[in-house]
Amino acid sequence: MNIQLLPSPLASRQRQNQPVLIVLHATAGATAASSISHLRSVGLSYHYIITRDARDSAKTATAENTEPIIYQCVANNRHAFHVGSTIPAPGGLGINKSSIGISLANIQRKNNPEPYPAKQIAALNELLAHLKAKVPSLKFLTTHAVVQPWNRADPLALKGAEIAAKHGFQFFRPTAEQIEKHTP
Repeated sequence: MNIQLLPSPLASRQRQNQPVLIVLHATAGATAASSISHLRSVGLSYHYIITRDARDSAKTATAENTEPIIYQCVANNRHAFHVGSTIPAPGGLGINKSSIGISLANIQRKNNPEPYPAKQIAALNELLAHLKAKVPSLKFLTTHAVVQPWNRADPLALKGAEIAAKHGFQFFRPTAEQIEKHTP
C-alpha cells in the first residue's frame, strides 16, 4: 500500500473525539492532484484520496495497471471538511467530527459513470483493512450520497453496504426523519 503524506495538509480541525464512521466519496475531478488543488482553494478536505494509478492518470481509460497512490491529506486525529450535512453520525456528533473521509479520483457522470480501475478498488480495500486495524473506534461505513442525498450521488457505482460488510463495518444509513429534518 502506497500511502504518501501531503507535505502541506488540507484544511482540518483538531478532533475532540475518536472517529466512528468512514465516508466514501469520489472526487469528480480528473486527477487527485487537481482535486487537492481545488480542495485547498475552497477550504475543504478529505483524509485520503486514492489515485487511479501510480502516475495519477486523468481517466480510467488511460490508467496504467500500476499501484495507485493513496494521498493522506489530513491526519486521522483531525477532522476534515468533506460532508456538507448536519445529519448526526452514530454517537450523535456531526459527520465531519466523527468520520474519516476517503475519496476515489473518478469523474462522476450520472448517466455514464467512469469505472474504477481494479487496482484502485484494491487500494481502497487495503486502506479500509489498515484503518480497521489502526483505528479501533471505527465501526460504521457509509457513502456521501447516503448522508447528503439531496445534492450528492457519489461515489457512483460503488456498493457501500457490500464494502462495509466485507470489512466488518456496519453500514450507516440515516433515518428518513433525519434526512427530512436536516435537508436544507
